[in-house]
Amino acid sequence: MVVKRNEEPQHELSITRVFDAPRSLVWEAWTNADHARQWAGPRTFQAMHLDHDIRPRGRWRGCLHRDPEPGTDQPTLDLWQSGEYLEVIPPERLVFTFRWDNRGNGLPSPESTVTLIFEERDGKTTMHFHQAFFKTAEDRDGHNFGWNSSFDRLAELLHEIRSNEKIVYHSFSTQRKT
Repeated sequence: MVVKRNEEPQHELSITRVFDAPRSLVWEAWTNADHARQWAGPRTFQAMHLDHDIRPRGRWRGCLHRDPEPGTDQPTLDLWQSGEYLEVIPPERLVFTFRWDNRGNGLPSPESTVTLIFEERDGKTTMHFHQAFFKTAEDRDGHNFGWNSSFDRLAELLHEIRSNEKIVYHSFSTQRKT
């Protein structure tokens, strides 16, 4: 936690994940909207909308949608979020701003900055994720849950893509015309 003079404490979130996939594939999963829609958001949400212009000063906007669970009185929920890309260094570094466009009160949330660093070693990718700053520990902890759930889904997608690549590779390597 960083404390600035005469201000409330500022909270940060750091997550490190190792994915069993090359850095280029992890980068593609972040920057290809078709892939990102499959993993973005916690498990109970689906990314219904994702537009992004991945270049410095390019904008992005997404919507996470949740249908009510059967037998509950939960409302349908659409969470719109947006930001701007600040740094894009394929496939090493991605920095963008993040804010909720509407937090239920008609007002956007304070903006935070997300920094991703991707490092490859032995065919695996270590992703260093950092998001700062949050006004409250509660906001940070909510993002911690959401991002970790999303990263679990990302790991599953990467595994599925890699499994399909192996199947495709195997089928081509065993089928020969004579």
